[in-house]
Amino acid sequence: MNSKGFTLIELVVVIVILGVLAATVAPKFIDLKADAQTATLEGVRAAMQSSAALIHSKSLVKGNHNEATGTVNIDDGGGLNNDGELSLNYGYPVANVGEWQRILSIGDNFKYRALGGTTGRVVAIYRDEITAPTRTSDPCITYYIRAADANTPPQYIINKCI
Repeated sequence: MNSKGFTLIELVVVIVILGVLAATVAPKFIDLKADAQTATLEGVRAAMQSSAALIHSKSLVKGNHNEATGTVNIDDGGGLNNDGELSLNYGYPVANVGEWQRILSIGDNFKYRALGGTTGRVVAIYRDEITAPTRTSDPCITYYIRAADANTPPQYIINKCI
């Protein structure tokens, strides 16, 4: 009998061989860990943006959104003398580690670090398993740059994980 085609056993053997090759080669081309860490930082950035937007709206209501310095009450009992006041820069949170720790509750596996010296211009958030960043160009961080003036909102930037 002259039959054309493959037997079921031959097809199964080919599928198994392709599966083994895919399992061996795929991880070298797909770095899921770095993508997952970057996606987590995108969530942190979104939390920063929404928190700052809520604080800015409180500043708008209070009327101090055009001032270089100011405060709003966020009723957390923190701040100076436990009064709940949060420091502002043109209606947005200042770039201060202590203030951002009060604003965001993002878990114990993240750390905060001031960048740019003591000027309070940049605060970075990063995962605790990486080396603490020293520059805004370091990988795997999201950082906040305070508002430059009343017409320029703050910036929220992510450096992808590698």
